[in-house]
Amino acid sequence: MLGSYTVAVLCLTLILSFIDRFVINLVVDPIRSELGLSDVEISLLQGAGFALIFALAALPAGRLADRMNRPRLIAAGVVVWSLATISCGLSTGFWSFFAARMVLGFGEAALIPAASSLLIDSFSAARRGTALGIFSLGSTSGSGIALIVGGAVLGYLGTHNAADLTIIASLAPWRQLMIVMGIPGFFFVALLLFIPEPVRGNRLPPPPLQLLRRKLVAEGGLVLRLCFAKGVMSLADFGMAAWLPTLLLRHYSATPVAAGAIVGIATALAGIIGSIGGGILVDWSAMRCGIPTRAKLILGSYLVALCGAILIALSSSSLQIGIAFSIWVAGSVAGSVVGRVTMQECVPGNMRATTVALSITISAIFGIAAGPTVVPIIAGLLPDAGNALQPAIVVIGVVSVVPALLLIVRSASRVSAASAADS
Repeated sequence: MLGSYTVAVLCLTLILSFIDRFVINLVVDPIRSELGLSDVEISLLQGAGFALIFALAALPAGRLADRMNRPRLIAAGVVVWSLATISCGLSTGFWSFFAARMVLGFGEAALIPAASSLLIDSFSAARRGTALGIFSLGSTSGSGIALIVGGAVLGYLGTHNAADLTIIASLAPWRQLMIVMGIPGFFFVALLLFIPEPVRGNRLPPPPLQLLRRKLVAEGGLVLRLCFAKGVMSLADFGMAAWLPTLLLRHYSATPVAAGAIVGIATALAGIIGSIGGGILVDWSAMRCGIPTRAKLILGSYLVALCGAILIALSSSSLQIGIAFSIWVAGSVAGSVVGRVTMQECVPGNMRATTVALSITISAIFGIAAGPTVVPIIAGLLPDAGNALQPAIVVIGVVSVVPALLLIVRSASRVSAASAADS
């Protein structure tokens, strides 16, 4: 029962973190209009404002998670990012909004490293994949639920019923949305503090960075390759998630509620398939197959994502784009789950949170910081820049998945060659 409680609460907390992170994507144009921002400045708020501190704080947070009580560390982060989300709704310009997004990133930095290592320590090898897969539902469902719930809340705030919210009734709807979304986090703190910290026994403290580096480059740099493959995939993950709602609003005449529902449902349903499917595949291969087989599972998943990117290029309606994007999400998420379990099993227990933190740092730099900004830059370089948002989203998908495939192929070939030599 405690194991199920741990998975459920951590998954819900991850959903909450992604809601607070992604809800900005639904109110891009109102924020830009009221604060007088450009598309590039908005993309910096979506990406770099959050990712700068998120990337810098992830590794120290991972080291902390390898030596202190992880549920308490996560609870402290929830308080910080909830306050930051509320502060976003009170921002008066670009720089105050940017600062609030940086604090949001600081608060969220410890969650995934601490939670991932907590789950690996709480479950046996035959159940880790499923546990981590269920937890990963939080990331994919979180971005989807952010758009679904955010769109619904925004719709409510746009009606006369919002006058019932007397304290914030005079604020613009996008400001009300940010403040309302920041409140639930404070109720999660008690739930997190009831999660037991697994007995660590004679577990060693985090190793020196030099020893960690040697482990990361072992077996042809397998762990580093997995980290960078996930990182380059994140470029498209976050770039697409940031701009698909705006694409539907600008070029397919969707309402905020409809855009949120289409992208949100596509993300959530595909995320469930990718997370659970990837976790089941990991557990199935745990006792039967080696790392080369795991690499093939990742390759297959990323090829599915590539098909989704190509289908976005061929789409001519909101529904078609939603279906194509769901194919991308399913492939990307499944590959991420298999890769995250694999990289943690390749290092000792006292390196797991730090290893996940390294992966998050790389993903933050490639994905959260660069992804939302690269899309409008690509669109500006294409012919008919005003209508180039859809082609730009396709380009970032292809540019991301191809190097990820090459990294995984080289990993599989290096490990296979090493295994053959040992035999």
